[in-house]
Amino acid sequence: MKTPKNVYRRFVEFEERAAAIYLRLASQFSRDPKLSSFWLDMAMHEKQHAGLLQFCLGEGLFASDLPDSAGIQKVASLFKRLEKRAADPKLTADEAFLLAVELETSELNYIYCYLTTTLHTSMYLLRRKIATSLPNHIDELLATARKFGVRNDAMKELNRLKERCSPNGRERA
Repeated sequence: MKTPKNVYRRFVEFEERAAAIYLRLASQFSRDPKLSSFWLDMAMHEKQHAGLLQFCLGEGLFASDLPDSAGIQKVASLFKRLEKRAADPKLTADEAFLLAVELETSELNYIYCYLTTTLHTSMYLLRRKIATSLPNHIDELLATARKFGVRNDAMKELNRLKERCSPNGRERA
């Protein structure tokens, strides 16, 4: 049965899985402390997302019009694919950034933003949400990709993502 509590629990789980993917990348690229640190920071952002959703769950701060079963299944399928790719010991830095682009542009982030709209009544919680928002992730991905010489195809995708997620052209799923 699709109850608000069950939906929020599922999305807490998804945010934790996103963090686990980034932690895996931090381990995979541990020979490069700066790159590893970047992936660790991305994981911590996802942990904060999970925490904000957990707070909504605990306080009963539920959004209306929750995602349907098909939307939830789509996100679950995405994670199966991304977790498999992240587990590949031959994953390159370019591939890791493309994986991150796919994760950051997925419905998960748009649904997270919607599910946490109930936090907007608290200035502190709204600031926490803004601090871990999608444009910040994209800026970090792009800057770090440049720093580590990510190839053109990955950079083109990151730049397209940045344009779509800018305040003037923000895309909604």
